[in-house]
Amino acid sequence: MPEVKVELRLPLGRVTMRPEVLAGIVGKTVSQMEGVKLWHPKGLMGVWGGESGVELVSPEPGTIDVHVKIAVMYGYPVHEVAQGVQQAVREALEGLAGVRAREINVYVQEVFLPEIEIEGGENGAA
Repeated sequence: MPEVKVELRLPLGRVTMRPEVLAGIVGKTVSQMEGVKLWHPKGLMGVWGGESGVELVSPEPGTIDVHVKIAVMYGYPVHEVAQGVQQAVREALEGLAGVRAREINVYVQEVFLPEIEIEGGENGAA
């Protein structure tokens, strides 16, 4: 992630936030939503950490563009989940950090199956 610092000018001075703080807000917001999770690459890219599910770009002081990569659980309407992510991320950034998101772009990277809980523990004995 490139070094993007968001600076807010307030009556008593200024506040500068690192991108990791804002990306953390975005990630936590997505993780609290039903039927969606932040996307992380699989395989060697996931092991080496070559890519993140959140990218931030600061086109002008006090605003950011957010690019969020998500995975949607099978059975949920993808377009509704993506719109919900956009709205929730906008509200979280404005409410928690005071940062105006100019654009929130959501990229659906995969659809995943819900995890099924198996009764009887690890070896399946009931």
